[in-house]
Amino acid sequence: MVGLPGIGKTTLISQLIRQLHTEKTPFTCAAWQSLQSATDKAPPCDRTIDSLLFTLSNGDITAAVTAQDDSFKKTENLLKILREKPCLLVFDRADTLLKAGEAKAAGYFAEDCAEYAWLFKQLLETEHQSKIIFTSRESLAELPSTVTREIQLNGLDRDSAISLLQSFNLTANPEELAEMGDRYSGHPKALQLVAALIRDDTEFQGNVGIFLHPRDWLLIRDIERAIDEMIARLGDGEQTCLSRISVYQTSEYPLSFAGISAQMPEVSKYELQENIIQGLKRRQLLYYDHHLKSYQLHPLVREKGEYLLNQNAENLRTAHSEAYNYYISIPIKPESEWQEIEDIKPLIRAHYHASQAGDLDAANAIISEVCEYLRQWNCAELVCGNIELPLLTEVKNISLSGAGKMPTPQEN
Repeated sequence: MVGLPGIGKTTLISQLIRQLHTEKTPFTCAAWQSLQSATDKAPPCDRTIDSLLFTLSNGDITAAVTAQDDSFKKTENLLKILREKPCLLVFDRADTLLKAGEAKAAGYFAEDCAEYAWLFKQLLETEHQSKIIFTSRESLAELPSTVTREIQLNGLDRDSAISLLQSFNLTANPEELAEMGDRYSGHPKALQLVAALIRDDTEFQGNVGIFLHPRDWLLIRDIERAIDEMIARLGDGEQTCLSRISVYQTSEYPLSFAGISAQMPEVSKYELQENIIQGLKRRQLLYYDHHLKSYQLHPLVREKGEYLLNQNAENLRTAHSEAYNYYISIPIKPESEWQEIEDIKPLIRAHYHASQAGDLDAANAIISEVCEYLRQWNCAELVCGNIELPLLTEVKNISLSGAGKMPTPQEN
């Protein structure tokens, strides 16, 4: 089970374990082994096996009993128990065993954790009647895919997010609670932290509307700290890619491989797809949405990437310029066939990025091309809402009554 920190992996498994103690289940016993320590290093593999043997044998097999056994013998004893009775094994925070740094190493065990790699493969590939669950912030790419299944947690749905927020007794209407859930894409830990802040801070006094109104950012310190831990594990190529693609507003327009490639001209497409993108996906910082048929960034990750990019003004301009070049190159219908806003969406995105890059000539060239259509469709705010350009004053003052199909100017 994989997902961002705070997405609910450990909580979900904890609830499962509690249910096993109160309901009739196929498992006769369960063992939970955390692989995280105060130093963020996993405990020695031998110690982990000793702990599992002690728990699964109901205390009969102690470290003193197996003191003379090597890890191979201890593993044999463990497998014997798993064959004799149905057990549930949980290895929490398995990501502490994985390599950091180079993109192509994402998901693979660190050299000093080779014993764990061997242990897990023995547990997975040996026939027995027990089940094993791993929770991790990163995919465990080295485990055999033929006998494992990866489940990705992506957060709460809207109704569940609203229920979570309501448990904090905040002052809010349903629309404000829904907006909070959507802003954080249902991330449970983020919602809990923000809800507690709204409830306890004297500035907000439990009022969600006061919190939402002035804010155009998501991260608060406790959330950002967890995201920073994941960013610190990236290689240079992964971090560069993540920061550059953060300029794309993926919630508004699908992000394709071509869009990512436009931001990374210095690397080959093979390197980009097989190492950098694969690495970001394995580290749960980028995912592919099969319904939208596009790559997506979680809002918290996108905001952090944007912050990293903003550290260098020239890099920020370059990223927006590359995004402009990408969108302006996307083929669209001939102008005579423009009927609705969807027909010119790439131009709208190109206009936004040209504006952000400070290329006013390119931005205004697009406006002059589409301005009359935006008037007809009452959609001008989609282009003009967040920028200040002298030539756009007239367009920005258009009264907006909602998007829809209208005759093109040629048909009036």
